[in-house]
Amino acid sequence: MIRRLISSLASLVVIAGCAKPAPEAPKGPDQPIGAKLDQVMSGALAKREMPAASLVVVKGDQVIYSKGFGKADIATGRPMTDTTPTVIGSTSKPLTALGVLRLVQLGKVALDSPLARYTPDLKFTDPRGAAITVRQLLNNRSGIAAGFSGPAHARPAIQDDRAVERIARESAQLPLVFAPGTSYLYSNRGWLLAGYLIQRVAGEPVEMFMKREVFDPLGMTQTTLEFWKVDGLVTGYEAGFAVRNQPHPASLHRGYGPSGMTVSSPRDMGRLLIAMLNGGRTVLKTQFLTPVLIAEAMRPQAEAESELGGPTKYGLGWEVDSSFGALTVKKAGSVGTMVSLWIMLPDQKTGIAFTFNREDYGIIPIAPAVLKVLAGGAIDTLPTATWNAPPAPAAARISAGARTQWVGRYDTRSGETTVYQRGDSLFTNYEGGEGMLVAANDSTFAIVDDLVRHAGKQFVFRKQGGRITLWHSGTDSLGVRVR
Repeated sequence: MIRRLISSLASLVVIAGCAKPAPEAPKGPDQPIGAKLDQVMSGALAKREMPAASLVVVKGDQVIYSKGFGKADIATGRPMTDTTPTVIGSTSKPLTALGVLRLVQLGKVALDSPLARYTPDLKFTDPRGAAITVRQLLNNRSGIAAGFSGPAHARPAIQDDRAVERIARESAQLPLVFAPGTSYLYSNRGWLLAGYLIQRVAGEPVEMFMKREVFDPLGMTQTTLEFWKVDGLVTGYEAGFAVRNQPHPASLHRGYGPSGMTVSSPRDMGRLLIAMLNGGRTVLKTQFLTPVLIAEAMRPQAEAESELGGPTKYGLGWEVDSSFGALTVKKAGSVGTMVSLWIMLPDQKTGIAFTFNREDYGIIPIAPAVLKVLAGGAIDTLPTATWNAPPAPAAARISAGARTQWVGRYDTRSGETTVYQRGDSLFTNYEGGEGMLVAANDSTFAIVDDLVRHAGKQFVFRKQGGRITLWHSGTDSLGVRVR
């Protein structure tokens, strides 16, 4: 999911306060502000060479601005709109939390009861796992291992009906990083277990429950966990040094759906923010959750480090701090090539939601720029982007046998990856493009290609129990050789 920004958003604080309510036009603030927002968004896309983006603005119980910019697909010229579906990444987590809170409202789950009460089939290898509570899954204090750490990762089939259950059982076999409730660790596995909890208590696939009990009641008609059924997804891109925007499929699988594989649209994101800012009251004029449960989701409950940089507190799926000069509730998400960012200023009943189809942290200052416009301020422009390719690493001399022993096909969390030899060099088709593997030693190789995010990355090969496993580093498991 999304990685930390190099610099903290805390340095980008904007003026607290908001624009006055818009005239009664159904979708759009007064023209000057609408035109300013258009200018901010269009300027940011041009400066960052971003293929597409969207912005939704909520004020009170209304969406006052909702618009797409750029190309959802460069090759076909398909435009980005506010109904174009995109995979939202870790902003799925607040939605999964709402699913659990729905079970709380129905009297089927208690936040401070042990997870084991609802999932007796899960047998934790670490005896401390018996103490994990439902709340601790939702505020990242469970001690569950993060993401893909642990044994070499074998990617489950993306549409496997048992994918959620399988990864839940796998996660229960890993040792806890700390005793439940004693520290904080952002854990995709923990959120997967929250999805498995929903599935077990509801007695149906988590995808079905979330649609009927969360998405439909919120009016989020384009939102689903069944990403494999969605047509017209935005095309995701990788930034390159020579070719700026390189199409690249996102790494998606059903097993981690509750952690970060939800599909939604900008328009639906606005409907979610309305409910969150109005105590659970929806655009359908119905009450989704009680105001108490909505407030509980946004209540700071754990000291944490923000995915966007700097200290924060974590609620139930949300970061809570004062990033933007006032009480701020926010969440970011990414699947590598599709990005979402949601920000709410509850005291001002203002919310904004962005999507982008290339991961680029340099565009994040667009958030305070938008909030500044909404507060009546002038337009801030982003600096023009620059990307400078690093020098190629020097290659160590290794034997032919040291090279050929790693040749093969690997099942990785990003799909199937091939390592092959051409002449005296190793190459890989990792994450959709060819890269050269430059040896640092007999088992460690730098990935050299045009992709900005591969700069400095390595493949580390290991022989483990008769298998060859693949890692990015000593602790970042990537995959296993299958042939």
